[in-house]
Amino acid sequence: MKNIMPSISLDCNYDNVNKIEYIKKHDSEKKLNERIKQLEDELQYTKESLQSSNEEQLVYNEELLSANEELKSVNNELLKINTQYQYKNQELKDLYNDMTNYLNSTDIGTIFLDENLCIRKFTANITKEINLKAQDIGRPMQDIVSNLIDDDLNMGAMEVLNNHTLYEKEIQSKNGSWYLLKCVPYCTGERLFKGVVLSLVDITNKKLLDETILSENLKTEFFSNLSHELRTPLNIIICTLQLIDTYTMKGVFKEKESEFQKYCGIMKQNCYRQLRLVNNIIDITKLDAGFFELNLQNCNIVNIVESVTMSVAEYIKTKSIKLVFDTDIEDCIMSCDPEKIERVLLNLLSNSIKFTTPGGSMMVNMYDKGKNIIISIKDTGIGIPKDKVDIIFDRFRQVDRSLTRKQEGSGIGLSIVKSLVELQGGTISVRSEYGKGTEFIIILPVVVRADTNDKCRVFEAQSQERIEKIHIEFSDIDRKSVV
Repeated sequence: MKNIMPSISLDCNYDNVNKIEYIKKHDSEKKLNERIKQLEDELQYTKESLQSSNEEQLVYNEELLSANEELKSVNNELLKINTQYQYKNQELKDLYNDMTNYLNSTDIGTIFLDENLCIRKFTANITKEINLKAQDIGRPMQDIVSNLIDDDLNMGAMEVLNNHTLYEKEIQSKNGSWYLLKCVPYCTGERLFKGVVLSLVDITNKKLLDETILSENLKTEFFSNLSHELRTPLNIIICTLQLIDTYTMKGVFKEKESEFQKYCGIMKQNCYRQLRLVNNIIDITKLDAGFFELNLQNCNIVNIVESVTMSVAEYIKTKSIKLVFDTDIEDCIMSCDPEKIERVLLNLLSNSIKFTTPGGSMMVNMYDKGKNIIISIKDTGIGIPKDKVDIIFDRFRQVDRSLTRKQEGSGIGLSIVKSLVELQGGTISVRSEYGKGTEFIIILPVVVRADTNDKCRVFEAQSQERIEKIHIEFSDIDRKSVV
């Protein structure tokens, strides 16, 4: 760098003052030059630094441009994902609406329960039988009241929750409707059990159809059995009459007198059988048509039961069966139809005799329960299988359904007995243990008619009318003598 100040030569002729000034000026110029050089160096450094910064800025700009491109690409991806998300979200909304509308429109009542058996959700149809409201969501299922007779909802749900298996049961509501209760596990997509789905399927129409089919099948079976019951006595009577006719033509009455008496007895017993069957058919028809009438009187029910029981005592003795009658009350005047009570007792006694083997016993007991009289007819017979106890009073039903059963019968006797007891305001039930015996229990209300002071006659154990009724009612006991 060139000096910007002109050099000054020393003049030896100057005086000292001028020398001093010259030196000062020279020093000042030197310092100025040094400062200028320092500034130039700083400026050069600044230029270099600025150039370096520009280069770095250029790199940063390039990196920023690249980042901006990447950000733009990411933004495009996010926009695409957001569009897909909105589409999927709409699909979920549509699916939710579809499911909600389906659940609201279905006839199947459904409840969704969580792992603690608390209500998560339910359909509108379930509220017909289970008293649910919107505010019940979150409540335990066991706290909810239903209209079901046999409420196994919570028990079924617990079984499914514990065992992870299907639970099904037919249950009935108090209004008579029938439902199939189904409880299944609530599973996630990962096959995790997160609760229970409980549903009620209305099967009322199916039950009615099944009952109709069963009724028709029973009627078909009954009429098949009825034809057997009708034909057998008639065939025996015809054969007996043919035999008698043969003896008559041969003129051997006196030689065959004992045989004539035997065959006449067979014919008479089979006539009783026919009469019993016809009477039952007529009575069942009257009962169905609502034309069966009672002749209610104020009677001593103890006398009726004792008289009927004693009237068959000798017959039971011939079967080597022990008969015991006992009562804790001597007299009880109540309104009843004595003839219908008699028929009920004879039917139940004949049943006990039929199914009690020689050496067994029969007990007829009466108990005073204040407002009710209890009549018990108990035997040590063969009993009734557990799965048949509930059907013995059903129309056209028999424990032994084959035509070759050990004892005869049409399958309507006990049905008539039940109807006769209920017509008089009473109930009849049965207790039985297969192989050990059976007990029929009749409960009759003690009610006295206020519109009459007349009492029915005292029953005689061995009246001709009673003997005839016994013959009719007991006509199907000794099968060996009639077939």
